[in-house]
Amino acid sequence: MSFALKLDNSKILKGIVETLVSIADEAQIIVNDKEFVINAMDSGRICMLRVLLKKDCFIEYNGAKKSKVEINLKDLDKILKRSTLDNSIGIEFNAKEQKVKIRLKKEGTSLTRTFRLAAIQAETEEFPVDVLRNIEYSSKWKMEPELLIEAIKDGELYSNTVTVAVEEEKLLTISSIGPIGEMTFELEVSELLENSIKGKNVGMFSLSFLKAILKIAPVTEKLEMAVTNDNPLRLLADLIGGGELSYFLAVKVEESEVKEAEEAINEV
Repeated sequence: MSFALKLDNSKILKGIVETLVSIADEAQIIVNDKEFVINAMDSGRICMLRVLLKKDCFIEYNGAKKSKVEINLKDLDKILKRSTLDNSIGIEFNAKEQKVKIRLKKEGTSLTRTFRLAAIQAETEEFPVDVLRNIEYSSKWKMEPELLIEAIKDGELYSNTVTVAVEEEKLLTISSIGPIGEMTFELEVSELLENSIKGKNVGMFSLSFLKAILKIAPVTEKLEMAVTNDNPLRLLADLIGGGELSYFLAVKVEESEVKEAEEAINEV
């Protein structure tokens, strides 16, 4: 199956790909007659993202019942970096040629630049996004994206991990500890945009993966975070223009816990 789509500007897709390429080397694109989906996962299966753009997000949309193509994200990122805010972007896939065509057109002129990107043959991973989205999290809340950005930037001054803790009717705390000191970001849950927080939930997560969300912040309208003990961190974001981002980050296991698990296995 093939498809041909067009966005009126390249900003949203450019931001999406900049985010994905900082996490994964490859991505899976799925297009049907209703939506355009990009799935990506890092090689260690620590972080997974899905970006979904509804048909209405496009000014032109010619999608088949279902088309699937695997692409190299670094190559796509290089192409999109050549775009500017006054560029519309066309995306076409020819199943026979196994190539993705990217067309950048400058608004108000006839100037058009066309790039062709060969599809890659990759082992298709299962992306259980819907399963993870449907998990009932004990604590979830909505907050301004800028607040999370500030907490991440503060946290990376001290460590490559960050701990997210939230307690019912009390505080949301994001903290990091390192050899030179520690950082604590605190906000009363009553000051969050919305919250449904039950009990106390805590998780430690990798900042190197969480930092990826910074790149998509400029095209993010609303951000929902969710934490439940021993489950992945879940971020759901509404994107400008009607798209949505689903982001999942596995809990970071302490080295001491890994050693204990290895010792238990060796004793068996």
